[in-house]
Amino acid sequence: MNNSFLNLVAIQFREFVREPASLFWALVFPIGLSGVLGLAFAEKETVTSRVAVEQNQYLPQLQPGLQALGPDTLLLNQFAFRYTSREVAMLSLKRGEIALILEPRPGGRITYHFDPRNDAARTQYLLLEKELREASAGRSEVRPVSTQGSRYIDFLIPGMIALGIMNSCIWGIGWGVIEWRIKKLLRQMVATPMRKTEFLLAHFATRLVLTLIEAGFLVLFGWTLFGLSVLGSPLAFAVVFASGVAAFGGIAILVASRPQKTYVGSGMINFVTLSFTIVSGIFFSYTNFPGWAAGIIEYLPLTILADLLRKVFNEGAGLAQIAGKSVVLLGYGTVCFFAGMRVFKWY
Repeated sequence: MNNSFLNLVAIQFREFVREPASLFWALVFPIGLSGVLGLAFAEKETVTSRVAVEQNQYLPQLQPGLQALGPDTLLLNQFAFRYTSREVAMLSLKRGEIALILEPRPGGRITYHFDPRNDAARTQYLLLEKELREASAGRSEVRPVSTQGSRYIDFLIPGMIALGIMNSCIWGIGWGVIEWRIKKLLRQMVATPMRKTEFLLAHFATRLVLTLIEAGFLVLFGWTLFGLSVLGSPLAFAVVFASGVAAFGGIAILVASRPQKTYVGSGMINFVTLSFTIVSGIFFSYTNFPGWAAGIIEYLPLTILADLLRKVFNEGAGLAQIAGKSVVLLGYGTVCFFAGMRVFKWY
């Protein structure tokens, strides 16, 4: 083997080791991502299932049986019961915080309310039915829940719209700016009479229109196949949507403010989008994380956007119900935009 080959290999290794960004994406990021997922899905001695129990006049007949439940010796499962009204229980079901509602009936009988297509709900039902069969004086009853908001698809579609807004803004604006910098096009833009703010606002406007079209197709898909509709105010939906574009547009400017190499730029964008996608409750409720982590995740921009869209879609929220969190999204976008502009490199 000739020396030129060995020298070329050595050069490649030196370039890798001397570039901090390469070391971060190759070593630190996979470990960190594994740790985050481990927090949410780590094996525990017992699996805790959250179940809502409707508070009514028949609850005292069933409560001793519920209090006697311990971890199942075979499946290592235990239940955390939330005693609440039917309205609050349905709201928790729509938000993905629980999967099953237990309604006490006369004579110690039980009615279970859940979506039969939800695997977690079916498992919880079978476990509870097994444990409570002796305590229940009569046959239990299952009432499938099919109203909008109680199904998994109702949880998923608004989350996918939020995910589409994030990806469209961060990849469309962020990667577009990085690519123009790499191709030396930003330098040419600076030399023109065009204002820099016009250049960036044009990106924002383009993303607003494109993401609205993408969201429209997704809503049409949900309506056609699953009967999904927007129960809340159209104005509230428009405000949440625009706030989400503003938030992630600002984040995109911050992410794209410095990178001058392709792998650094794509690495930073993937870090932001993958991290938010995994922890922000798009495909599963972020309440699966430990309480301290869920308290932080709740205030991430993608989490806020997905929660607001679910409120508008499934809970019939109006402008008053979404105003506060929408301002928080606008705050994210404003802070990130001005921070990005402070350190922005045009060439």
